[in-house]
Amino acid sequence: MKSLFRGAVASTTALALVIGAGWASSDRAVAAADEAITPDVVMHSLFAGKNSPLNTLKAAVKSDAPDWAKIKEATAKFPKYGPELGKNEPPQGDKASWAKLTKALADESKALDAAAAKEDRDAVEASVKTLGGSCKACHSVHRPE
Repeated sequence: MKSLFRGAVASTTALALVIGAGWASSDRAVAAADEAITPDVVMHSLFAGKNSPLNTLKAAVKSDAPDWAKIKEATAKFPKYGPELGKNEPPQGDKASWAKLTKALADESKALDAAAAKEDRDAVEASVKTLGGSCKACHSVHRPE
C-alpha cells in the first residue's frame, strides 16, 4: 500500500512539473513572438548562403520543369521574414530611406509568394530578379561596415 501511495505521489509530482514547464515554455514563445526579428535574422533566413531561399529560387526558375513544391517552400519564407525587417530601426542611415526600402522588400516578398501560389513562372522570376537587385541599394545606405 505504501509503495502504491508513493507511486501516486511521484506521478502527480511529475505531471505538475510537466504542466508547469509547458506553461513556462508557452510564455517564452509568446514573448518571442512579440519581439521583432533582427535584420541579421532576415538576411540569413532569406539571402545568405548557396542554399538560401533566394538562391534556391534563382536555380528553380531556370528549369524547364520547375519544381513548384520546392519553389513554394522557398517563397513561403519571404512573407514571413520580409515584412519583419521594417519593424527594426535602421542599423545606420535615414529612417525614411529604411522605411521605403523595407516596405519594398515586404511588398515584393508577398508578391513572390502569391506568384508561386499561382505557379506563375514569369512572375516568380521577375520577383526573384527584383529581390536580388535590391541588395546593393539597401546595403550601401543601411548596412554597417
